[in-house]
Amino acid sequence: MGATADLRMAVKKAGPVVTDQGNLVLDLKFAGGITDPAALEQAINNLPGVLENGLFVGLTDPVAGAVADERPLRSDHIGCDGTGEGHERFG
Repeated sequence: MGATADLRMAVKKAGPVVTDQGNLVLDLKFAGGITDPAALEQAINNLPGVLENGLFVGLTDPVAGAVADERPLRSDHIGCDGTGEGHERFG
């Protein structure tokens, strides 16, 4: 898939984040961004052992938010490329 994975570490305790069901959470970083969120969601969900993902494809209308440098933006998929480039600016 072309991503690097990091085990999500807890903030207020030592060790990794563990869900209520005893599962671990991985954070994935895609060097080139996510170009096709729907296809990626399907590919991730088809991996053995994957219980859930955080892509939320098709579950919301466009939303407003900001990227790391706090520039406001509006997008159907905020942050998919990690930069906010190409998304509609407002404000």
